Amino acid sequence: MRLVLHIGSTKTGSSALQATLFERREALAEAGALYSAHGVAASAHHLLAAAIHPGAWRMHVGDLPDDRARYFADSAAAILEEAAAINAHTIVISSEYFWGALPSDLYKAFARAFKSCDIEILAFLRRQDAWAVSSYLQAVKSGEARPFEVWYEAALNRRTSGFHYFRVINRWAHYTDAAAVHVLRYEDTKDNVFKAFCETAMIDVDTEVAMRRVNPSPSREGVQLLLEVNRSDAAPDEKAAERKAIMMAHRGEGPSAYDVSETMRAAILKDAQLSDQLIVREFLKREGPLFPPDPSGSAAEQTPPAPQAPHHPQAQTPAQQSTR
Repeated sequence: MRLVLHIGSTKTGSSALQATLFERREALAEAGALYSAHGVAASAHHLLAAAIHPGAWRMHVGDLPDDRARYFADSAAAILEEAAAINAHTIVISSEYFWGALPSDLYKAFARAFKSCDIEILAFLRRQDAWAVSSYLQAVKSGEARPFEVWYEAALNRRTSGFHYFRVINRWAHYTDAAAVHVLRYEDTKDNVFKAFCETAMIDVDTEVAMRRVNPSPSREGVQLLLEVNRSDAAPDEKAAERKAIMMAHRGEGPSAYDVSETMRAAILKDAQLSDQLIVREFLKREGPLFPPDPSGSAAEQTPPAPQAPHHPQAQTPAQQSTR
């Protein structure tokens, strides 16, 4: 049995993908793919992941028992039993909590729980300057008050943050002895991440579905209003209420709602250069940059070859993969 593990990354349509996977569980099951409700919160397997995550469990204290390791083991066993009961050929698990350079014990616990499966890793990647800005906007929605540059150095530009994509994916591939690694560019798939996911995972299901926005970014005006609230002396509950009201009234254009200097963008892309090169060399097995060039000319200098159709050998080393 295959297990396709969608690890993120964050801010690549994950919430919309998970909502669609959860809503279409019956259709997926008819196609032989299980998207189980065990360990699910907000349409994703966040409880399953949080149970073994070093920090995410704190966001689900009321939903997880004290013995989180037992909860994880029991949930994994229930997923496997459910898959066998419906004669599924594929299990799909999805949570952005799996994104980041995590402790080795987490990967090992996951691999042990699903040792009967051929595990495949699937990740959507976004060019790092756009990903960083979108991640900042998400942080501002949750209370971040620092300027982007200060936040970036403190929150993203470190080994465990998830910014260095190769490290994140390679650790999963290594510790799970992944049968395949699938790397998809978000820019190529954002119109219908569900379709891209199912085609890559070889799940034969109707993918012509309307994708709804589940986790919108604030508008340009909304960003400024949120920062004003976050920097105010109001009580935490008052700030939370004000942020909620602002987001209801000021949903906007995504990363374009916040301006970052070309110097800062160049620095971000420089920080990501080695990671991108390793992904292209080790996982994509081709030449050229990981992402298309910026129309303004500030990104990569060369347009990559057209992505190849997914390739799914029976057995692969972690360095072998498929891409779109």
